[in-house]
Amino acid sequence: MSKFVKLAAVAALLTTAAFADTTACAGCHGKDFEKSALGKSKIVKDLSKEDIVKALKGYKAGTYGGAMKSVMQGQVAKLDDAAIEAIATEIKGGDSAKVDANATAETNATAETNATAEANATT
Repeated sequence: MSKFVKLAAVAALLTTAAFADTTACAGCHGKDFEKSALGKSKIVKDLSKEDIVKALKGYKAGTYGGAMKSVMQGQVAKLDDAAIEAIATEIKGGDSAKVDANATAETNATAETNATAEANATT
């Protein structure tokens, strides 16, 4: 049972780094977040990081948004607070967030290796 818990924790850590990927956002908001999505949204690049976080958390909770609220609610449903922060940082900070995500991925890979070694040592 402890092997399963350790592996599940490592998997969760590994997926967190991927959440900063904003590729899916570009279809509606534009590569540089310069578009009004479907002609209805605010232009994301003009928002502060705090406003982006507030909006994404609000979409997730169902307390934010207008006519297209349900579209965004589906997009953010699986994001946790750390992922929302990472997305907002990437939108406002560009490459620095990608570097942070890469560093997190490297740290998570090391944690996975250590967890695997520990699990193997206990069997």
